[in-house]
Amino acid sequence: MLFESYLNYDIEAALFLTLLWGTSAVLVARRPRHRSDRRGRRRATFMLVLVALGWLGVAARVVTTALMGSYGYLFVADRVAVALPLVILPALAVLVLAVPRWRAHRRNPSAGTRLATFAPQAVVPFQATALGALAGFVTAIMVTMGPPQLVPILTVYVSFLTILVGLWLWQQHRYRLAANGGPVQRTRPVRALRAVAVATGFVLLLVGGLSLAANETVLPGRMNMTDHAHGGVSAAGAHGHSTGRTVSVADLTGPRSETPDRRFTLVAEAKKLRLASGREVDAWLFNGTSPGPELRVKRGELIEVTVHNKVPDTNVSVHWHGVDVPNAEDGVAGVTQDAIEPGGTHVYRFRPDEVGTHWYHSHQQSSVQVKKGLFGPLIIEPEQSDLAPGTQDLIVSTHTWYSDELPLEPPAIGTVDQLDRRRMAPGTPVRLRLINTDGSTHRYSLTGTPFKVVAIDGNPINEPTDVAGRQIVIGGGGRYDLEFTMPTQPVRLTELRRFGKELRVVEGGLLLSADGAGDVRPDKPQDAFDPTTYGSPLPTPFGRDSRFTKTHSLVFDNELWFYDGKFTVVWASNGMAFPKAPSLTVREGDLVKVRFANRSHFDHPMHLHGHHVLVLSRNGKPATGSPLWLDTVNVEVGEIWEVAFKADNPGLWMDHCHNLDHAAAGMMSHVIYEGVTTPYEVGHDTPNKLE
Repeated sequence: MLFESYLNYDIEAALFLTLLWGTSAVLVARRPRHRSDRRGRRRATFMLVLVALGWLGVAARVVTTALMGSYGYLFVADRVAVALPLVILPALAVLVLAVPRWRAHRRNPSAGTRLATFAPQAVVPFQATALGALAGFVTAIMVTMGPPQLVPILTVYVSFLTILVGLWLWQQHRYRLAANGGPVQRTRPVRALRAVAVATGFVLLLVGGLSLAANETVLPGRMNMTDHAHGGVSAAGAHGHSTGRTVSVADLTGPRSETPDRRFTLVAEAKKLRLASGREVDAWLFNGTSPGPELRVKRGELIEVTVHNKVPDTNVSVHWHGVDVPNAEDGVAGVTQDAIEPGGTHVYRFRPDEVGTHWYHSHQQSSVQVKKGLFGPLIIEPEQSDLAPGTQDLIVSTHTWYSDELPLEPPAIGTVDQLDRRRMAPGTPVRLRLINTDGSTHRYSLTGTPFKVVAIDGNPINEPTDVAGRQIVIGGGGRYDLEFTMPTQPVRLTELRRFGKELRVVEGGLLLSADGAGDVRPDKPQDAFDPTTYGSPLPTPFGRDSRFTKTHSLVFDNELWFYDGKFTVVWASNGMAFPKAPSLTVREGDLVKVRFANRSHFDHPMHLHGHHVLVLSRNGKPATGSPLWLDTVNVEVGEIWEVAFKADNPGLWMDHCHNLDHAAAGMMSHVIYEGVTTPYEVGHDTPNKLE
């Protein structure tokens, strides 16, 4: 969390710099008039104080950059390349060229010394510093720059120098006029009229520019994801350049002719849902329940799920989160299928090769539909049960319900939006399957007993040991399986939230006790459980020392700008939002290393469809515990993760932030296999809404 504080301080320093140097630039450019020695000295003193304060602001920006840089160069690459040079160099010019003239005017105020402070070499450095400070502020909050940075850096510098030349020529003209006595003084009404005209022109120019910028971000009415392979040096090249055979996503299906081992039916419908507190929400549910019906299967079984859509005026789809299904079964509207229209039906077939706790949810406009309740648990058991005899197997799906687009507190376990009390006999083995169906990160404390983390994202942990006094941190879409033996005293699962440096208990949660009564004061551990050092190592098919055929780096930012024509918070990867965000083109068999760096204000749970990734390192420290295979990597603020995967499941796969609001505002891309095409389209003019 310290990184976020440093980031906020840096933005505040950038704003302070912009205001301070902007004020200085305006004052120093005023027409010189020497009315009295006293006023001249006072004005000179004031300008010198502004310069001192301005350099204090420059020092503050250097310090905040250094603090952020302690997390890695990626976090400050844009500051080092643009923000600092554009303010430090002209500020040095102020010291060398302008300050001596103001000091001379302070010692000997006269018309001549005042005129000297109006020369281009004395005025333009102030203006250049103000312009550089503004550029640093804008690139910090509005138009962030991610790697590769060469083109945006050149654009900024060329624009800066062009404006600088214009300012120099204009100030040179004004200086000559002042030196020659100046033009005829205009009357006050004329000056006022001129000021209004200039202000009107500026506003019209600003509004016109913003309108053009907004229109530039409007998403096309139709897009085919095959055409959006933006990958730069990390991609294999433009999609379609392969000379091999091509295959359609529609042909990459699960078994179609075999008799399924298990059949399920899911019906999506709109319903009023009453929560345990008595509050009602307008929900969209599978089979009328929240969460949707539990789908419990065995690994290797052929599963058939028939989905009927009865939600009025709304298309749906179903994605199997954490299951590496064949591409056509992935449930992504506009990529692997057309969304299921009202009254329509779609059949999914796949044979899971995973085990563990997974879940399913709509992937049609998922930032809306998952919030409204279109999700449910998917439990894949091994051929021989891994649960101790008599184990109470509890699914704990955390979900924040919304009313009138406002979140209802506290988050619910299913429909229980208060403390969920359950009876549990002492001595009973308990497994808690924690599923975060929200987009935001949830932090949990389990009070009353030590526990083991036996699986993460469904993948078993090798030789887990007892854990106590640690937060369990689960990013959006992630899952943790906890096991313990029920003690004689109550056990409470509680969500914690951080407010600055303080951890606060969120009302609600789960309480287990012998009689369903009693209570326990929730622990508030400060330290988080570290999954990269937990458990014992095992051999893996690849690791940190492997020879990777592809590398891919993603730096995450948030910026205030336009997306799809609306001014909003845009979530960018390498400075770009979907559909311009960098995708990765691979060949089957490639071994791919991916680096995530999060320099934004929020966590980003990155979810690659169709594959599991092996964690190589976190913040530069190698993963040393049980092999950590994830489908959702929660990259917290200020973190760098390195992961790797084998390209062994051909298709066109989503790779996006599972804070689904972030995906809806730009943070999504694709992994595209060479030779794979899709007949489906996404966009406002299609039935498919991608995120």
